[in-house]
Amino acid sequence: MFDDLKQYINNRIAYAKLEVVDSVSNMIGAGVYGILVGMFVMMILFIGSLSAGYLFGNWFNDTGLGFLMVMGIYIIFLIILFIFRRKIMLLITDKAVEAAMEAIDNSDDDEEDEN
Repeated sequence: MFDDLKQYINNRIAYAKLEVVDSVSNMIGAGVYGILVGMFVMMILFIGSLSAGYLFGNWFNDTGLGFLMVMGIYIIFLIILFIFRRKIMLLITDKAVEAAMEAIDNSDDDEEDEN
């Protein structure tokens, strides 16, 4: 009986380690995906900013003024982000917790499917 209890405890420890590995791997996967999406969004914004700068420059017959206009748009966005920073941080935190809970729920669903 003592050997069965010892085996049970070892199995529970191994299972807990596997659950942690599963949750961490899901979070890492989501993080890498987020970084990749962020990189592509940054490239689109960069090229779009250059295009908008030249477009506004052609409209005003002054390329420098076109790029200043793009910079002004980014400054306005920055001010809006600064004003709503608490709400944005709360939204991001909620999404992170939701993703973590979903990863935990998925590992629980996998456990039920095995039984």
